[in-house]
Order: sequence, then structure tokens, then C-alpha cells
Amino acid sequence: MAANLERLKKRIRTLEDWVDENESTGGPEGTLDTFNYLISRTRQAEQMQGHLNQLQQYLQMFLGENELMDKWNEFVQEKENAVQEQSTEPLDAREESEDGEEVGEEADD
Repeated sequence: MAANLERLKKRIRTLEDWVDENESTGGPEGTLDTFNYLISRTRQAEQMQGHLNQLQQYLQMFLGENELMDKWNEFVQEKENAVQEQSTEPLDAREESEDGEEVGEEADD
């Protein structure tokens, strides 16, 4: 019984030491610091999004004023087509393997 009590006291001391060491990161101060950090990062992200939106508006104005919108739309269409072609390539390879399996199954019949 005394050995169990000593082990329990040792565990409690270990936990108390751990709490003391980590109080600034796990306690109220640490939580407040974490929230302050997250809020500042959120504000920074919102500012960056605002700048990006403003640049997009400037781009639209520039393209419209310089009559480049048609060229821009053609460029975007070409890029989208290239991406679609790349995304269909793995499907073709998978279909070929399925065809190969069917051939193998027919040979078994």
C-alpha cells in the first residue's frame, strides 16, 4: 500500500512539474497568445485578399481599355483546354488496363 502511495505521489509531482513548465503555452496566457496570433493572421489574409481583388479589378480595366479582352479570353481558353487534356490522359491509361483485363478474361473462357 505504501508503494502505491509513493508511485501516486511521484505521478502527481510529475504532472505538477509538467503543468508548471507548460503553463505559458497551455494556460490562459498561452490561449490568449494563440488567439491573438490567429486573429492577426486572419486580418493579414483578409488584407491580402483585398489587394488581390483590387489587382483583379485593375486587370479587367486594363484589358478593357486596351481592347485585349478577346486575346485574354483566348489565352485562358487555351490553358483550360491544355489542363483538360492533361487530366484525361490518366483516364486513357486506366481504360487501356481495363481493356487488357477484358482480353485476359475472354481468353479464360
